[in-house]
Amino acid sequence: MLNSLYQFTRKGWLKALSFILAGAMFIAILGNSSAFAQLFGGHIPYLVILVFYGMAILWIHGIGFEIRSAVWKLIFLPILGYAIVVPALIYLFIPH
Repeated sequence: MLNSLYQFTRKGWLKALSFILAGAMFIAILGNSSAFAQLFGGHIPYLVILVFYGMAILWIHGIGFEIRSAVWKLIFLPILGYAIVVPALIYLFIPH
């Protein structure tokens, strides 16, 4: 099942989407660092680590690095990166 999930995300357009989302998250953190620190690091600082983890997953997938070990495929599953970064970007850009 893990291999089928990982094979599902090996498509070129999903790798491009990963690269674009990781770049957008990086630019959002760099360009709006005070808002990022207040929203994600204020009450629960572990959310920052989670967002960085999701961004790292998408960078690895977007660059095209192929993972062979099942353990590392589970740790760096691109669907997990999407599930972390997309809500973080939405939360960061929705006015509060």
